[in-house]
Amino acid sequence: MKLQTRRWLMAPLRQLRTRRLMTQHGPTLPYTAAWILITLASAPDETDLVRAWATENPDRSPGVHYDQWDKLSPAEQIRRHQWLQRHAHSPIQLLDLDTDLIKSTGLHITDWGPPPAAG
Repeated sequence: MKLQTRRWLMAPLRQLRTRRLMTQHGPTLPYTAAWILITLASAPDETDLVRAWATENPDRSPGVHYDQWDKLSPAEQIRRHQWLQRHAHSPIQLLDLDTDLIKSTGLHITDWGPPPAAG
């Protein structure tokens, strides 16, 4: 199957996965970043497409960066704690993407920072 045909056929599924990742991760993950993460996870052979997009849309310091829990709303902290109790990893970490791959594509991704230590 040609690459263009496969992209066209997989577009609705990829969009569904993108929206699901955005919902799971929360309001700090923009659509383009979620779409790119889903693309890298589901179709690693399209890494060059992602790199081309990142070259045309340069971002600040590429790589995976972490937000700070103390700056989150109490409702978001509770939501993340519940998620981590069920899944043990953030939605982005569950994609199991290599952080070096993300950095090499030129993307700036903000993932969940570690929760505060229970004390």
